[in-house]
Amino acid sequence: MQARFLLFVISLALLNSGCALPPKPLWRAGASRAGFEENPRGMPKAPEDVAVYLKRDFSLGEPTEARRHFACSTTTVLRKAFLLPGAAEAPPPPRGDWEPVAYVTTEEYPRDEERSWLREPPSFGQVLGLGTTPMDLFEVRLDERFLPDALDRLRHYAALLGADAVVDVYATGEAEYHGWKGFGLGFDVRTTRSLLYLSGELLDFRLRDVRLHGLAVRRAE
Repeated sequence: MQARFLLFVISLALLNSGCALPPKPLWRAGASRAGFEENPRGMPKAPEDVAVYLKRDFSLGEPTEARRHFACSTTTVLRKAFLLPGAAEAPPPPRGDWEPVAYVTTEEYPRDEERSWLREPPSFGQVLGLGTTPMDLFEVRLDERFLPDALDRLRHYAALLGADAVVDVYATGEAEYHGWKGFGLGFDVRTTRSLLYLSGELLDFRLRDVRLHGLAVRRAE
């Protein structure tokens, strides 16, 4: 009985310290061919020869939120996806057979300060999995003056792989925090989510900026 109680106390201590499993990699700019290694690359081409097609909507059940921990979970980056201006009216890619070449992601581009916000104080709380999570505490939108530059960056990465187009282009806005204080009961001591009870406040909560993402594709030969 004493051993079980001690294990319970240690779990609560870990939950409040934010230290747990080894870190996961952060998102970074560039191209990833993971899952597409068998599909041939083309010869590099001029970026202006790469077409761009915006994602028009998110399908039912498609993930639009994510998070990554590092440094023993003392730093957490939150990410929320959103569609770019004009996406609903954007033309779809031409019909035909396309082969995926790589996922491409830009560097961070400046956010729109007027349309981006974070809640103060950054408090969250859940009972039986329901309530406010850190994802509810912020919103980040792109400064549209930088949209042409961001789209050109996607073209650049795709052109290096010989892609003909980048499709399903959308954006994500990010925020980060450095630990949290509070109390909770749950099964994953790394996170601010709980199926039982959780109440706390994010520490050093701040907005980051915006990245663009898309799928580089080639016409099938």
